[in-house]
Amino acid sequence: MKIRETFFILISPFILVVGCTPHSSIDARKPGSTHISGSSISTNTAVLTDKDIFGNETTLAVSEEDIQAALEGESFRVPMNSAVILVQSGSRAPEAMIQQEMSKYYTVSTFSGIPDRQKPITCNKNKNDKNDGSNALPVENMNYMQALRYIAAKGHQKAIIVYNGTLQSGKYDTALKSTVWSDYKNEKLTDAVSMRYLIRFTLVDVATGEWATWSPVNYENKVLPPMAGSGTSKKETSAADLTEQQITQLKQRTYTAMVKDLVNRYQ
Repeated sequence: MKIRETFFILISPFILVVGCTPHSSIDARKPGSTHISGSSISTNTAVLTDKDIFGNETTLAVSEEDIQAALEGESFRVPMNSAVILVQSGSRAPEAMIQQEMSKYYTVSTFSGIPDRQKPITCNKNKNDKNDGSNALPVENMNYMQALRYIAAKGHQKAIIVYNGTLQSGKYDTALKSTVWSDYKNEKLTDAVSMRYLIRFTLVDVATGEWATWSPVNYENKVLPPMAGSGTSKKETSAADLTEQQITQLKQRTYTAMVKDLVNRYQ
């Protein structure tokens, strides 16, 4: 099996989960914090977005002084055996294999990577207004990560680790003389293909809200396609099982590299 190593950066679409009160105290220590109104809610709630993970920093006006101040800040650490929360974007729970790998170094709790879809809320701050007929309390205006940091703080977790992965299949294009990649959707593999599992993860310090994000080296594996045959023969079934096995091995290898990279950087 031939394996090549490449780097990549994943960019995800935006989703935002917000309320309507003007300020959340969880990030009060972070300068230049702004808040976004409930009208910005997206209809796509399948995965976490950059705005869910990084908060309002993705929309702030950043000056050169802000950049220099960030460079002077101290990097945070996640010592071995620290309690952490692990989240897989778009999934109710992370895959078992990465939980096992992460548990070799940290005390791991998991949390859903599917943000709740909140309806736009109209806030009425006039306590004397009795026309509302509702006793509902105002909802705090916070994004997904602010809420998760609060949950982690209550549980005395040190850090939050969020990751998203995309499995892709690639076929060599003789005209382009390169491999053309597309997302793998469990389609039948009729020709010999390559597979790769692209992953990006973000580490967030619960106490400060500081974060770091990057993509580890990814691996490309040559995968055997299902064998040609009539109907659903044993040969086809065996080949399909072999493909699934190799995909699992590819993910396992990627997860192992990801966790080792994280530990080496932040222990």
